[in-house]
Amino acid sequence: MIRDGRTVPRGSRLEADLCGIGAGAAGITIAREFIGRGTSVIVLESGTEAFDADTQVLAGGENVGLPYFPIESTRLRWLGGSTNHWGGVCRPMQPEDFEATRGVPLSGWPIAYEEVRAYYEQARRICGVPTGEWSVASWGRKGRSRPLPLGERIVTRIAQIVPRRARSFRVAHQAGLGAARNVTVLCRSNVTEIETNAAGNLVTLVRARTLDGNHFSVAARHTVLAVGGLENPRILLASNRQWPRGLGNAHDLVGRFFMEHPRFVGGLLMPSDPRLPVGFYDHHDVGRSRMVGYLSIARKVRAAEGLVDVQIGLHATYPPSFERLHGSDRVADLKRLVALARGHGDRDGFGRHLAQVVADLTTWQSVALPGAPLPVPFPELVGTLMRSTPAEAQALVPDVLGDLVGRAYARVLGAPVDHVQLRTRIDPVPNPDSRVTLGERCDALGLPELRLDWRLTALDRHSVRRSLEILGAELGRAGLGRVRILLDQEGREWPEDLAGGWHHMGTTRMADDPRHGVVDRLGRVHGIPNLMVAGSSVFPTAGSGTPTMTIVALALRLADHLKGVMA
Repeated sequence: MIRDGRTVPRGSRLEADLCGIGAGAAGITIAREFIGRGTSVIVLESGTEAFDADTQVLAGGENVGLPYFPIESTRLRWLGGSTNHWGGVCRPMQPEDFEATRGVPLSGWPIAYEEVRAYYEQARRICGVPTGEWSVASWGRKGRSRPLPLGERIVTRIAQIVPRRARSFRVAHQAGLGAARNVTVLCRSNVTEIETNAAGNLVTLVRARTLDGNHFSVAARHTVLAVGGLENPRILLASNRQWPRGLGNAHDLVGRFFMEHPRFVGGLLMPSDPRLPVGFYDHHDVGRSRMVGYLSIARKVRAAEGLVDVQIGLHATYPPSFERLHGSDRVADLKRLVALARGHGDRDGFGRHLAQVVADLTTWQSVALPGAPLPVPFPELVGTLMRSTPAEAQALVPDVLGDLVGRAYARVLGAPVDHVQLRTRIDPVPNPDSRVTLGERCDALGLPELRLDWRLTALDRHSVRRSLEILGAELGRAGLGRVRILLDQEGREWPEDLAGGWHHMGTTRMADDPRHGVVDRLGRVHGIPNLMVAGSSVFPTAGSGTPTMTIVALALRLADHLKGVMA
């Protein structure tokens, strides 16, 4: 069932077999695994079943590192967590993501790829990913677009895009949680402290408060902390009444190794032919699925040079007249007319839309000699066309024939490519100086706000530049164009367009040795076997894929472990 924490009797102590903290992708996945079993589960969720501004303010914090988004905008505190604003791009990790790379400090996972792969198919279904097909060759055969013909030093990968209607775990799983008799989700319930016994080796109580002043606690056999890569370390560090350094922080590792997938335009590709086919690397439909391709340097090349993985997206930029087509009012008018013809939409404005479309389709009249037996272009236009290169002549298509014909031309023959932005995304070096700590300010519940100090390394910068050099060499060898690298190898500043992907990872990293990580290979906090952490904060490295499927796969793996110990 789903209840409001404000209705729990003040000061009461609830008991359960399992206490989950957070109802995002990881927390919901674990809770679902216990529905209908002989296990009592209480999930404490800060938000509710709808967005609440007062609760969202609790996600704030201070940024003192690399430029970053406002921290409160990068995660959502309501049922379903950040899946409520998820872009839906999904890809599992690869075997190489779990392996150590020579020259990359602290790379590699303590578990093998096979341990996670066993859960990827189930995770795919839970996440709403359309298919389990990840072969580039297969997607190339099924679709109209094809990968670029590059040498063996370059690999093409694909990601699938979850349909918008299937992205939110709140929407997908709310009904099942609401109907569960043995699982209770308590909304508006903010965890303020995790308490242990005197020895510090067993969680005994989880304390929660609501914004209206109510408070209560949960005593459970096992507790799973699953509130994201920023909030997980914050709660552990703030649980410092008994242990001044915070829970699980004997080696000062909680909050360290914060990772994002940094991204920025690292270079430009100037194509040899303006008809360069880069559609495979844009979001596009293949059958009933939507996907996108991108490039990377082959594993053996990166291993030989000691590079981290850099994923490179290709974003084609077209002449201004063709760029205009994407936002053209005439194209929008045509779409409305098509919808009306199919019986959808409001007929108000039908005549206006029709008139504008007809006017656009007759654009040629404004450039033709009046009274001629056949449309004859003005001499000025003929002269312009004769003096133009083929690419320049193509760019005149929308201006001469109108937006609708120009759009049709682009869809059938392809718009001329002016240049291609090479948008780089880094699987960064695990960096202990990139970290989350507690700030001096407190939130409305009295908890210290978090303080984010995001940092990157010289190897991250070198990996981007070297990856673009290798890609440029292969593009040149294939006769496809030349690459201009924008990132300065020796510069101290990162590009102004540096951003993240709202992927918060690494702050309670997994390691067999407690001197190198906060949790063990099962996700148990070292020294506290009944306290587990779920989500991307346990990732030792960020990986080449997007994190959501791996978050869910690891949550399923942890749920299986819990089923075994609580049987």
